[in-house]
Amino acid sequence: MFLKQAKRHAKIIIVALSILFLIAILNTDLSPDLYFIHWKPLENISCHYLEAEDVLPSADKVKFSSKSIFFHETSCKGGLDARQACAVESTARSHPDWEINVLFTAPATKDTLINNSVLLGQFQNVNFYRIHVVKYAEDTPLKKFVARGALNRTRWRISHASDVLRYLSLYKWGGVYLDLDVVVAKPLGSLVKNWAARESGIAVAAGAMAFSDDKVGRQVAEAAIRDIKWNYRGDVWGHNGPGVITRVLKNMCSTTDVWKMTTATCHGFEVYGPEYFYPIEWQKAHVYFERGHIDLDKAYVYHVWNHFSQHFKIQRGSPYDTLAKTFCPTAYSIFVDEFGRL
Repeated sequence: MFLKQAKRHAKIIIVALSILFLIAILNTDLSPDLYFIHWKPLENISCHYLEAEDVLPSADKVKFSSKSIFFHETSCKGGLDARQACAVESTARSHPDWEINVLFTAPATKDTLINNSVLLGQFQNVNFYRIHVVKYAEDTPLKKFVARGALNRTRWRISHASDVLRYLSLYKWGGVYLDLDVVVAKPLGSLVKNWAARESGIAVAAGAMAFSDDKVGRQVAEAAIRDIKWNYRGDVWGHNGPGVITRVLKNMCSTTDVWKMTTATCHGFEVYGPEYFYPIEWQKAHVYFERGHIDLDKAYVYHVWNHFSQHFKIQRGSPYDTLAKTFCPTAYSIFVDEFGRL
């Protein structure tokens, strides 16, 4: 009887210790994906860690100019699709004296690279590079965070890799970051040196940001990297993107009201209104792709919310069709069946 009770108690202790051990592991950068398991298969980003067959120069040790605009392609397709090519072309056309850097986290394939080079080769300010994520994070506060596989600890590996890398690039070099689902209509050089923009009344967005190499830009960049290091979460969609810049500015500007964030309250950092970068909110993203006209003359950038709109077909005569024809005419002519022309 005593022996049975001892065995039962031993089993209980082993189970309890196993649970505690699992909880401890899940709260470190060594965490497996156990608590992210759900019915959808997780995105495969093993391409981020491949080093063979690179056809692009490495960005890991490049020193970029502070007059740089960064795009990050974090899927494994090895090239740019129509919307992404339009984003890069529209930016290159409106910023001829800036470096436009497209950073791939996966090896680019020769075929897609040739296609993109034909499209964007006319712009001498467009550069393609390969990022090796572990090496790219070296000599930064996120070195161990990335090396220990934190970018795998999420349900949205492609998006959250992009979230982390945008702040990492701005921390390392300064400059401007843009999402690859934008159309750029006006030069951004006329804006203040350090800025982001509200996407709503409760959040500052991370789809377009500028952190310069001055004191204000360094302060925001360093605070963003610290926030990622200590507050990263893989179970909340926007936590590591807009969540980071929103939390940083709430602290820096001493207000939780994003409408009160100005250069005056934020010590020189500007938070622009959504009409300049996000004139159509994500809930109405379909408006970009349906036939009709929208009067959005204030916008510097049109963000088309690809996460929500990627399956929408672009109708001829739609706002996005008109934007593409106007601001990325080369992509518009090459990707005939993608811009509402059939």
